Amino acid sequence: MKKILVLNHFPTVYPPRSGGTLRYYHIYNQLSAYYDITLLSQSLSHSGDMVQFSPTFREYRVQKDPLYKQISTRIQNREINYELSLIVNMKLSRRATIYKQYYDDLYEESDIIIHESPYLLRYDRYMGADHKPRIYNSHNHEYLLAEQIWKHETARIHLQAVYRREKKLVQEADLVFAISEMERNSFLSLYNPDPQKIKLAPNGVNPGEWYQRKPGSGTEIKALFIGANYPPNIETVRYIIDHLADQCPEIQFIIAGTCCKAFGISTKSNVQLLGKVRHEQKLELFAHVDIAINPVFVGAGVNIKTIEFLSAGIPLLSTPFGARGLNLVDSKHYFRAEKEDFADKLKLVCRDEQQLQKVAAQGQKYINDNYSWFESAKNLKKEIDQLKI
Repeated sequence: MKKILVLNHFPTVYPPRSGGTLRYYHIYNQLSAYYDITLLSQSLSHSGDMVQFSPTFREYRVQKDPLYKQISTRIQNREINYELSLIVNMKLSRRATIYKQYYDDLYEESDIIIHESPYLLRYDRYMGADHKPRIYNSHNHEYLLAEQIWKHETARIHLQAVYRREKKLVQEADLVFAISEMERNSFLSLYNPDPQKIKLAPNGVNPGEWYQRKPGSGTEIKALFIGANYPPNIETVRYIIDHLADQCPEIQFIIAGTCCKAFGISTKSNVQLLGKVRHEQKLELFAHVDIAINPVFVGAGVNIKTIEFLSAGIPLLSTPFGARGLNLVDSKHYFRAEKEDFADKLKLVCRDEQQLQKVAAQGQKYINDNYSWFESAKNLKKEIDQLKI
């Protein structure tokens, strides 16, 4: 069984909850039926551990390096939050860190090296100097994402470093996986790699995990948004609180996930900020809300929340940006709205229960027929098996 080593700047969570951890865990859990998989991740704390998911699937979560605080202190700015750890990790990858020691040890026994992002590329100093295949299994077009959401000038100084690392990965890796045709074209346009090596590995779902839906259990319409503590999600929550809640007082807005962290306690009677929820709570929420909303306006990649909402059979109202990369058809798979008319569209679609359920059923079938972690992993396996090892 070939051995694969995967480098990532964040750890898995089990059961996974947010978009990044959902892809990170499920893709490699599926692939571990065919390869021996080791995830080399960065712990979010000052202690590390090793988790054995199965005999052929494990994760080393490397503790924060003592140098982390030293470097982060130099660039710390109150307006830099999300970007800070990414910038620090790029700088740490040039140092003799604990993560580097783990990588050097695990590299020796690995047949294939996979990068989940460009941020830890410098650790892989043997890239181009050995005969082990390299793969970039992208979650997003990272440079374009950073260019959109890194707002502060202190962070934006480092954008060119992201660009250079991602360009090197896309151009020099033996295989590159993009999560949509849109992202594939973006890589081709910006980095001009060999198009034959850019393949698709979409985000997915496990269609069988959802509870049976029981909407309409109260007098108010319940609209759900869920997301991690991530700048585009925070912007969405602010839009819901400041605009949608006032324009749609008859609708109860339920917001779940760590995206609530920036907002404290809601002062509006029709907004519930649940914060971080367990997996079972998430399944219950999906079963009982009347509609899901995804009014996102920036970002990259494909929203896993959009895939999950539809897979669970929830009617969805989304901006085109929230539905990007999935080839969804308005009023067939979901309902489309722009920022300016989102409230009006929300009130309109909620008046027609029959249409809501018809579109939800069609969206559910489309997603469950075309997007699953099993199929994505099968696509990866087919391409990996063609590499010369």
